[in-house]
Amino acid sequence: MKEPEDQKRFVLILGIVVLSTLLLVVYLSWAFINIIILSLFGAYILSPLEKMIRKITRINDSRITAALTIGVVVLVFFGIFINMIFVLSYELSKLTETKIDTNGMIKYGMNLLNDYIPASIQSILKDRLTSSAENVILFIINLAQGIVMNFISNLAFFIMGFIVTIFLAYYLLIDSENILKTFIEILPANRVDLVKGFLDHLDTIYNSLFNVFLLVALLTGIVGAIGLMLIGVPYPVMWGTFIAVAALLPVVGPGTFYIPASIYYFLVNDPVRGIIILIFGWLFLDTIPGIIIRPRLMKQMGNIHPIISLLSFTAPLFMIGAMGIIIGPAVFGFLLAIYRTYIGFIKPKNEVSKITKAVRYIWKIN
Repeated sequence: MKEPEDQKRFVLILGIVVLSTLLLVVYLSWAFINIIILSLFGAYILSPLEKMIRKITRINDSRITAALTIGVVVLVFFGIFINMIFVLSYELSKLTETKIDTNGMIKYGMNLLNDYIPASIQSILKDRLTSSAENVILFIINLAQGIVMNFISNLAFFIMGFIVTIFLAYYLLIDSENILKTFIEILPANRVDLVKGFLDHLDTIYNSLFNVFLLVALLTGIVGAIGLMLIGVPYPVMWGTFIAVAALLPVVGPGTFYIPASIYYFLVNDPVRGIIILIFGWLFLDTIPGIIIRPRLMKQMGNIHPIISLLSFTAPLFMIGAMGIIIGPAVFGFLLAIYRTYIGFIKPKNEVSKITKAVRYIWKIN
């Protein structure tokens, strides 16, 4: 009688020790939780690129292909990032020294209201609007300068976090297949098919939520850069990068670029270019990618309803900030994978068992 009790006591103590250790590990690693999440996310989205490089180069050593993948991404990222910082700093410093002509758009609006507002009121209203517009523009410029300078002052911290993220993603790229294989090997034999089915659903859903979303955002940035270059907007590559990043944020979107850009060209007495940018941005940066291409690709590749994709990217953004763009789709996709696994594996077995019991019951009655 003592052996079972001792065994239960040992299992209970062991469970408490393991749980306490896990909680301690989570507590000690909590400061790096964002870096860990970014590393997992980066390793997942870079996995197709690593496989493509392995196929093209015919290099079977995952350490080399992972290093090549990380190297390509880091070079592209730093090239665009450094260019963006210098361009923004240069342009913002120029704007503070230049008085922006705000009379163009205001005068244009007054001409439209010429038949309805007396001339005396128009002159007063024009002066007040001009002063208000200049104050708003200067406020926006100062705010943008503050954000850029604050980012530059914290650049060392961001670089350190970026380096740690890169190294974690590198090792995850190397060992991801071994980790998955080891995890499956320790499972009970009667649960292997169930877990593999769940992982297949999870991979399909994450591929749709993450890879398709990133691909559409990247294409939106490329289209934006090409369109801005044809329109004659300076620094099209930098603004194309900004559009791609903004396209990743469902609440923000590319409108944060083309609407202010259109207003700017109205203010500098170039209304034709402002209208062209507004139409181009609404049609090619917002409507076609966001309303037509992305929902169809998500539904086709992962069979994900647009409501789920919208909620997964939008709702967590308000709750936990920028990391919600990664955590939200990960959680929603995980629950959706559980549901599809239940529908595909567990529910049919329960229905078969019920049918079998009913047949046996009828057979016994007969």
